[in-house]
Amino acid sequence: MEETAQRWRPGASGDASWQGRGIARFAGCRGVRTRQGAGALRLDTLGRALAVAALAALAGLIVCAPCTLAAEAATGAPSGLLRAGMRGDDVAWLQQGLANLGFYTGEVDGIFGDRTVRAVKAFQRECGLPADGMVGTLTRERLEAELRKARAKTYVVAPGDSLWSIARKFGVSVQDIVRANSISDPSLVKPGQELQIPGSAQVPSRGGRGPVELLQWDKVNGLFRSYATVVDVRTGLSFRVKRRGGHLHADVEPVTSEDTAVMKRAFGGAWSWDRRPIIVELSGRRIAASMNGMPHGGETIRGNGFPGHFCIHFAGSRLHNSGKVDRAHQACVQDAAAGD
Repeated sequence: MEETAQRWRPGASGDASWQGRGIARFAGCRGVRTRQGAGALRLDTLGRALAVAALAALAGLIVCAPCTLAAEAATGAPSGLLRAGMRGDDVAWLQQGLANLGFYTGEVDGIFGDRTVRAVKAFQRECGLPADGMVGTLTRERLEAELRKARAKTYVVAPGDSLWSIARKFGVSVQDIVRANSISDPSLVKPGQELQIPGSAQVPSRGGRGPVELLQWDKVNGLFRSYATVVDVRTGLSFRVKRRGGHLHADVEPVTSEDTAVMKRAFGGAWSWDRRPIIVELSGRRIAASMNGMPHGGETIRGNGFPGHFCIHFAGSRLHNSGKVDRAHQACVQDAAAGD
């Protein structure tokens, strides 16, 4: 079991003192000074007075709101233990994260049922964690790390580049790039070097035309029957498309040659298999999605200058050739949803 309940007493040390460290955080929220030395936790007088309340908070009987809010604000992830039978937004966050990584294929409904348990266990086994089906600190931190990796981009350093200019291009900090690539001397990056860009890039504002929904594919599939407008998140360019088919994601075509030209501009003037975050506007709704930019397969529209169709993925969409979730597409879907 990943989460092991242990009793804490003043002076406990080592692994058995984890609840004591929680008391220190609890007390710290209230301006109480704590001291920790020689592996043992000691609380000042006022801290001792709060110990009983702190233990109750750790048992889930009291919520330390400042601690919880600070943790969730920092990561966007739940800070407590998640397990079977629970419901709510924290469980929905878990399900969406597992879906992005290809472990969960059900509806993101915020219910920690058998399917979610199986997905958690599969993720834990792949990561070498105890497969207990519960999400505590170890599993949550590993899930967050894997999601960051999935959202990362690879960039090849060009002549004249510096870490500062690269960071500015992607909307991240120099320190983010340094940490992601274990760079010891930031001045030594050179042309041709590949860098991993963390997946926390800023997304341009899209003009406040309404909220963007993170809608599951099984729902979008029933809504997206014909025409829609695609808005490229990074450039703000928009064009019209028509759906031609697809049962695990949407196969679409630009409607006119003008739409094709706009789409090609969004991809920098050349067709590419790269994934890009987009918003699909249809039936008065704005839905987070991802597209590639490579014409392939069949077509139904003639004269639009696009020899084939391209793919649009939504939350929970899968590849037609393998039936698997495409992590790069799902990362872009998340970017589209988060940047509104």
